Amino acid sequence: MTHPTPITAGPPRTPEADAPAGADVVLYTTSINSRIAVQTLATLRNFAEQQGWTVAHEAYDLATLHIPARQRTGWRTVERLLATGEAAGLVVPAEHEVATTPTEQRELREWLLSLPAFAAYPHAGHHETLPPATEASGDPEAVLTAPVDREWSRSYAMAPASLRQLRDHARMFLTLLGWPGDIATAIEVLSRLAHNAVVHAQPDDKAPTRMAVRLAVTEDDALVIDVQDPRPDVPLSDAARDGEKGRGLKYARLLGARLSCFMSEDARFKTVRAQLLPGEVSL
Repeated sequence: MTHPTPITAGPPRTPEADAPAGADVVLYTTSINSRIAVQTLATLRNFAEQQGWTVAHEAYDLATLHIPARQRTGWRTVERLLATGEAAGLVVPAEHEVATTPTEQRELREWLLSLPAFAAYPHAGHHETLPPATEASGDPEAVLTAPVDREWSRSYAMAPASLRQLRDHARMFLTLLGWPGDIATAIEVLSRLAHNAVVHAQPDDKAPTRMAVRLAVTEDDALVIDVQDPRPDVPLSDAARDGEKGRGLKYARLLGARLSCFMSEDARFKTVRAQLLPGEVSL
């Protein structure tokens, strides 16, 4: 496991500069699946122990990121422990699990500085919050047939080098999510959607940008694969679906994926969605 530099309000610093040896820390995560939350806490505990910190408390919430942190029972316990000095540090997979907007992130950092307390984000650099996509697209294929039961999301640089890491992560998290379908097929479909974004959805100015990837399993065990990019002006055309503009999306359809495309509410992002049933198998 790679050990990133913990992040506090202000510039990143080294663990030694931010926390005394043996500092008491509290671990926190949020997920809609308790099994994933428990496994995440185990990973955080291992990370904290390798830094020489003492885990004073662990907490998680069964909630989506759209629910403000202060409305979550577990997070309120974390706040109290930090505010009273019972813990000197916070260990969370990524900052956006607590603060999803720039304003909330600034407030979190200022609060930690005021205590003072430090925060470590072991997955920082792998996540980036992007505005959520809306399912109100007018396309019936974009509407889920059952509520989402569990999900995972992460952002990646829109570069060919990201695709291998994305496939490795997808293999691990599809297993953790317990999707009963063919994982090899799902990874291939995801790879095709991500490659399509890398090739066809780069910004006009070629500035470095990221794509957001989401894997979600519905209550009826369908798998939803979302790849969000910053080019709403480049829609998913029939020609692209049919393989007239590259074969990637056509191949995804041959693998059994139902494809759709829709924009975010603020029209800044486009999401290409693939849905797979658990009975689909690899070609």
